[in-house]
Amino acid sequence: MSVLRLEYLLDCYIKNKCSGQEEEELMAILADPESEVFVHDVIDRLMQQSAGEKQLSDSAAASILKTILKDDGDAAIPVKKNETVFSFWMRLAASVLILLVGAYFIFEKNERTIGNAEDKKQVAGLPEKPAPILPGRNRAILTTADGRSIILDSMQNGQLARQGTTNIQKQGGLLIYKAPASFNGDTQITYNTLSTPRGGQYQIILSDGSKVWLNAASSIRFPTVFSGKLREVTLTGEAYFEVAKNKEKPFQVKVGDMKIAVLGTHFNVNAYEDEAEIKTSLLEGSVQINNGNASGLLQPGQQAVINNKSDQIKTGNVDLKEVMAWKNGLFRFEGADITTIMRQIGRWYDVEIVYTGKVPNHHFVGKINRNVELSEVLRILELSNVKFSVAGKKIIVL
Repeated sequence: MSVLRLEYLLDCYIKNKCSGQEEEELMAILADPESEVFVHDVIDRLMQQSAGEKQLSDSAAASILKTILKDDGDAAIPVKKNETVFSFWMRLAASVLILLVGAYFIFEKNERTIGNAEDKKQVAGLPEKPAPILPGRNRAILTTADGRSIILDSMQNGQLARQGTTNIQKQGGLLIYKAPASFNGDTQITYNTLSTPRGGQYQIILSDGSKVWLNAASSIRFPTVFSGKLREVTLTGEAYFEVAKNKEKPFQVKVGDMKIAVLGTHFNVNAYEDEAEIKTSLLEGSVQINNGNASGLLQPGQQAVINNKSDQIKTGNVDLKEVMAWKNGLFRFEGADITTIMRQIGRWYDVEIVYTGKVPNHHFVGKINRNVELSEVLRILELSNVKFSVAGKKIIVL
């Protein structure tokens, strides 16, 4: 691969003139770890050559980002009116860096300042940078009926325990409850609770085969084996359910006073205490929402919203890609304000969010990988002229 060829492909891609074959060629280069140094040098040199260029217009910069970050027709870019525009190559580098390959072609390990010659000379004298704030991972605590707490991320894979006739196994970030097909009515029913901390997530397969994905700062209380005519669990926080079908035993999720009744379906529940609303979104099947004297039936693609201060249930269509982004390893925003975004970031990176002065009135459209360091997420958000300061585990929105 020659320097001229890479320059040509980058220029062609940004101008949206690449053929399918040329685009595949460029993506392969960017995704190849062995190309890191080569690509770094090319972009760095091009940035230095363009140091004196004028800022792009808002529309031109947005067009560039939309081209670079496109994915299935969706632009993974934060958008705001009167956006402060980075230079052409800074935009390119930051976007490729954070959202395409996750490597750092432009920002070197010492995080040198780009565009300031004096700062470049002083890199060697910079103090050691603080430890990076890493994304959440598979972390959870299992609390058994007798009060024992098992920190799952410190346990080896394999069988963890046996409660009555139910075996409990761990496989990576997955907890599995296996119960016999036939239930002995004399067997004592015990309840366990699976809890994720801030900065954690986990999966569980219940004894009936139902699958549950827990987001950060969430918990689910469930029986080790389901008995009677109802399968009931209690949820706090957020979870995605894929319920095993059983017409003889409906499945019910309790969230405070609200109850979600299903037979076999796929749905997501967002019920964090620091959110103003409880949201239930249906992907497949149907669910019945009951909250006090109010009730509602959801069809696939719909969401039920309950305000924490009233029993009223509002239903309507919803963007399921945005709802399910967390499970698919993404932050996805379709007009979300900064406070909504920072609550998600705070839970996933286990950081405190602090605002100085008036809260910025910005709304964002785009998506960001949840598996990158926090600094990379903040760099993306700063493209929309929101500024942050990091002090230990505290993120200050300026």
